[in-house]
Amino acid sequence: MPESISVKPIFEAMPYNVNKEAAKTANTVYQFNLDGEGGGQFTVTIRHGECTVEEGVSSAPDVTVSAAAVDYMNIVAGSYPFGLAYINGRLKVEGDLRLVVRMSAYFAPSA
Repeated sequence: MPESISVKPIFEAMPYNVNKEAAKTANTVYQFNLDGEGGGQFTVTIRHGECTVEEGVSSAPDVTVSAAAVDYMNIVAGSYPFGLAYINGRLKVEGDLRLVVRMSAYFAPSA
């Protein structure tokens, strides 16, 4: 029987992959609600160049991202462009969309 795929390792890796220089002025709490097989709810806090991740729901996120887990994994893998997923309603954002767009810089490799 094939092993199920989960978004959890993506979130577990975030604190180790944050670009501290790009995120040095950040102060944002992201809530991710990812439905379906392999999904979950995660709170990602990026503050002053550091990233922490907790399973569960934040009481006061700055922005909430909702999607099917499989769609989110495809976006992260680069096989489904973020903009297209957003336009097609496969990825929903509550709050400031710019904060979600900015997140890609926080995890870009250092120059």
